[in-house]
Amino acid sequence: MFKKNMTTILMSIMFCMLVIYIVIFPNESFKASNDGLILWFNVVLPALLPFFICVEILIGLGIVSFLGSCFRYIMRPIFNLPGEGAFAFFMSIASGYPVGAKITASLLENNICSKVEAQRMLSLCSTSGPLFIIGAVSTGILGNSKLGLILAFAHYLSAISAGVVMRFWGDPGKKHDSYKIMDRNRFTNPLKEMLEYRKQDGRPFGMLMGDAVKNGANLIIMIGGFIILFSVITAILKSSGILGLLSNMLSSMLPFLNLNPQAVSSVIIGMLEVTNGVKESALIDMPLISKLMLISFMIGFGGLSINAQVLSVIARVNLRFGLYSMMKLFQGIAAAFYTYLIFSLLGVQQVFHIYDSINASLYSRYLNSSMFEKIGSSTFNLLLIVVFMVIFTITFSIKRAKA
Repeated sequence: MFKKNMTTILMSIMFCMLVIYIVIFPNESFKASNDGLILWFNVVLPALLPFFICVEILIGLGIVSFLGSCFRYIMRPIFNLPGEGAFAFFMSIASGYPVGAKITASLLENNICSKVEAQRMLSLCSTSGPLFIIGAVSTGILGNSKLGLILAFAHYLSAISAGVVMRFWGDPGKKHDSYKIMDRNRFTNPLKEMLEYRKQDGRPFGMLMGDAVKNGANLIIMIGGFIILFSVITAILKSSGILGLLSNMLSSMLPFLNLNPQAVSSVIIGMLEVTNGVKESALIDMPLISKLMLISFMIGFGGLSINAQVLSVIARVNLRFGLYSMMKLFQGIAAAFYTYLIFSLLGVQQVFHIYDSINASLYSRYLNSSMFEKIGSSTFNLLLIVVFMVIFTITFSIKRAKA
């Protein structure tokens, strides 16, 4: 009770101070709000809204159960997750934060996975998208799109590492509380599972589509609010001088680490909001490998802005945000470590050679396209992933049936 009261008091003080600083710095606050709104409207909304709507429909129709029946042979041994977790993982990679958390919460709400499995899945399926890493970070900020390959490999390896670590979390003797009490390791008919789940859902298609649009619209508006809020907080920290004060204090408190105040400042900003933190890191005069490790940590951790979005998504299903935050910190550290390994062992020239065979100008084309083209591109990406998983499921089912 005392802890809860203290949290309430501290949060009240913090947000009262935020309101006061918004009044003191109205121009900076307005500009930050406007920048956040433009980012949400031009990039986030068209990229994520089709995913949110279509994912709800796919789950309600039983397509996700159809896919999960075969992917469990991969997900269960490696991550101790149901096969439906593969759908969340692929979608998270394709579209970025917070799609993986949204799908995980939906799977739990629809009794497709247990609460323990959802907690494990949350650590595996909370990733940034390749368009952001290769396009926004590498091309737009660092000025070298080829560096995105290092950051992307390190990022997804760190997510897989977090998933492997979390496979051991939870009570192994506890029974699954999902509707599938059956042995999940035995072969089942994917089509039968899909029809069974569709029957259990029972909603008419019109109601299903209406619920999907309503839930997707509510979530995308909430994400926009978080983007604007944290844009304002970051701007106020800079304008008020609080950021510089904190950076100098931390640098002087830890003299044995020989910390660069600029690096400390960029980390603080990155812990709040990734994009601004990456921008600050790009301006620091330090070796390229150190800069990439710093940026990789920020992308892996996600920043409070993204993690607050995840918190709002998982709050209604009672998943543990504290545990998720610890794993995001682990993912950030692991991403920095993998960045160092890739950079040191492969060599940057070898990575560039691999990159030359990949068409990585997608982000630039995406930003220059119209709103309808962006929505179409996001929908096409989602359908492409579903088609790939369906082909895999059908092929695997035929082979198992013949065996």
